[in-house]
Amino acid sequence: MIIILLVLLLLVVLILNAFFLYIQKRGSKALGAEAPKVKMDEGLVENTTKFLEKEKQEWQINSTYNNSKLYGWFTDNNDGVTVIMVHGFGVDHNSLNVHAQLFDKLGCNVLQIDNQAAGKSQGKYLGFGYIESLDLLDWIKYLLSIRPNDKIILFGASMGAATVMLTSKYDLPKNVKLIIEDSGYTSAYDILSYHCQKRYHIKGRLLIKGISLMSKVRAGFSYKQTDCRRALEKNSLPIMFMHGKNDFTVPFEMRDELSTCGKSPRKSYESLGVHIRSYYVDSKNYQEAVDKFLKMYL
Repeated sequence: MIIILLVLLLLVVLILNAFFLYIQKRGSKALGAEAPKVKMDEGLVENTTKFLEKEKQEWQINSTYNNSKLYGWFTDNNDGVTVIMVHGFGVDHNSLNVHAQLFDKLGCNVLQIDNQAAGKSQGKYLGFGYIESLDLLDWIKYLLSIRPNDKIILFGASMGAATVMLTSKYDLPKNVKLIIEDSGYTSAYDILSYHCQKRYHIKGRLLIKGISLMSKVRAGFSYKQTDCRRALEKNSLPIMFMHGKNDFTVPFEMRDELSTCGKSPRKSYESLGVHIRSYYVDSKNYQEAVDKFLKMYL
């Protein structure tokens, strides 16, 4: 009987580990990381091409979380405002080139980073915003060591949006002035539960709790540590929530839940776009909303 129980326990561990690797290993497509194909508004492709042709400095830091080498690319506009751009799940910094172009056009310096386990950066496992939030603190510190007087904007999309929201709970330098999140989710547990029901028509609550335990053992954090609602309760920075009503990767309802957390100044923008594609299809209103938010709080 003991042998049977041990075999069953080993089987459970192996299954949970397989799910953990499927969900959190570098290159995971567990949340449908394939970008939706959306035709961009006129001028965005050309403007993004021009932005990519601008000179960029390659920066490198070591993560204090696990000593992984992390890479970022800085576009200097000789401005006193720098936007740190945090990308989403299963992609790299290039996924936000169009959005980087927007901030470049508004005159800001732009720092595009590759998260852990993405692009050129080292790291084995995706952190659903938790590991990335700690690395973002390192990027802020490094940026200020070079440009101590810069005002800093934190911009994140999808998992990157979760990252900047989770970062808001920390004691940040006074240089960090505001946060913009685009298509962020409430927590890893919530978004995985949503996709379990959407794709496989199961709730999967016990399974996700088991995977969370495996994440704690192998990656150093549990899914409880990715709760953006709790982080926002501690946030004091102005924050803008930007979501598309036709987002089926992160349900629009999560915007409503997030935007009621905490008492910090907040603004909301919405479009009819899909996941992280509001700017693609509603560029004029998106840019106006961002520009107005920056002028209000910088």
